[in-house]
Amino acid sequence: MNKESWTRYLATLSKFQRKKVSSIEIEFVVENVEAGTVRITDLQLQEGQQVTATIPNTAEFFTPKYGTLDETKTAVGGDLYLGDQPRVFPSVKNRFYNIVGRGHEAIVVPNIYEDDFSQKLVTTAVDITLYAKNDFDLLRISTNYGDFVSGEELTYEDEPDHPLNKRYSREFFFEGGPAGSEIKLWASQNIATINGQPANRASRLLNVGNGTLKIKRQLFMGLPYGSNRIRIEFYKLVNGKMQDVGIGYWGVVELIQWQEGKSKP
Repeated sequence: MNKESWTRYLATLSKFQRKKVSSIEIEFVVENVEAGTVRITDLQLQEGQQVTATIPNTAEFFTPKYGTLDETKTAVGGDLYLGDQPRVFPSVKNRFYNIVGRGHEAIVVPNIYEDDFSQKLVTTAVDITLYAKNDFDLLRISTNYGDFVSGEELTYEDEPDHPLNKRYSREFFFEGGPAGSEIKLWASQNIATINGQPANRASRLLNVGNGTLKIKRQLFMGLPYGSNRIRIEFYKLVNGKMQDVGIGYWGVVELIQWQEGKSKP
């Protein structure tokens, strides 16, 4: 029996909020069935008021941190603005950071409340969108925390200090594309695409010229509280090895800041 033969039912029980529940009786009624077998697997109870599946809804624990974007804060007096004038945007939920780079770079993405650095925030998912200015054969997006491997884990055994011989705590590989390619790595929506096509998320061995890259579990990026670094590495295959040839790119990093508390009652 495959999973398509099963139906999952979700419900919220709200009549016993002030009492402890010692037992639950459930009555199943089957209608408009002439013959067959009905199988029931299990009953799962979760605390909270949000209907969820196997993972609790974060609305029970966290609430988004809104801020004010004041474009006049950097004024020094007597400034003359041509074109669009500075504005104040209240109740901003999403934070956007424009990025531009070339080759291999580590970008700093803050998960810090801009008006009060002492306010504690929790780890958040980060959405990264990149546009390549040149053709590329491989892209790695990772954290900046890692170390060089050895032995069978080496991608290029004859060059121990090659960048692909260094692996990071979280990393995601894309297998290349033409100039102008749009790369999305959106942790908040579980999206990883290149030019609209789903990226390969499987653990596998990837031929990279004279070496073999061992791709393990593909992981999205998350940012704990504080200032964080994310590495972006575009590669081109040159003389049998993936090399940093200065491929240009630009893009946007987006995140929502969260703090402890309930976003829904």
